[in-house]
Amino acid sequence: MLNRFLAATFALTLAFSPANGDDTGKNEQARQMFESLFTPPGQLPVQDLVAEGEELEAQGAAGHLTTAAKAKYYFKAPNFLRFDRVNLDPKQPFVGMLKVIIRDGDSYHIFLTHNYPTKSGIDPQVAPDSIPFCLTRYKKDASREFYYLGSEAWKDITVHRVQILNPADPNWTCVVWIDYQKRVPVQAEYTAASDKPGGKPGKKRVVWSDVRQLPDGRYFPYQAQIFVDEKLREMRVYKGVRINVGLDNSLFRVIPELEPNH
Repeated sequence: MLNRFLAATFALTLAFSPANGDDTGKNEQARQMFESLFTPPGQLPVQDLVAEGEELEAQGAAGHLTTAAKAKYYFKAPNFLRFDRVNLDPKQPFVGMLKVIIRDGDSYHIFLTHNYPTKSGIDPQVAPDSIPFCLTRYKKDASREFYYLGSEAWKDITVHRVQILNPADPNWTCVVWIDYQKRVPVQAEYTAASDKPGGKPGKKRVVWSDVRQLPDGRYFPYQAQIFVDEKLREMRVYKGVRINVGLDNSLFRVIPELEPNH
């Protein structure tokens, strides 16, 4: 029994240690490290997620964070998303009203005070910052390439850096810092598309913290800070996180009736 335990421990160490020699090629070890996010040993991968959240945005020249919205987030693998948001910013229109956003990988629909979409379009197929990086999967993500960049100290823990490239989306690159012991990301730096047509991509950085253990044993970060070109622009604060609760697909379809108190 001891020999089997030592052999398994040795194999795990090799699997998530930097490769010897030339480490410039695609690295399956890095892929496995990324794919095991939010999935500790003995647990099923995340198939769906429900969380409540508070969204804060930087205001004014000083960039003070103020509450912009209350939200409830729904995710179902591989790319179903639904956000129920109530705007709390008095400077924005429709304050206090519920806005529902639904994405299914092909299209999006936005509902506002009515039971029919006020806006629809093609799903941008970009994972939102509203849920931790990166649970959503699109067809183009199948071509991702992973590279192990080594380990480093992060506060009082050791984290592993994984670089992700995607030939199907050449303007997108990412480096994610992973706490492999808890299987959570602690930081990601990636290119962000410009808000202006033809503009240069910006740099976005997301830092996750306040990592807590859920009842099923897996860990989840309850806070996210979002920096754009190194300026803090937004923050997410979560509560009531539940994973693998069995969400029905109907939750992500066009809504026949929009209940204000959903």
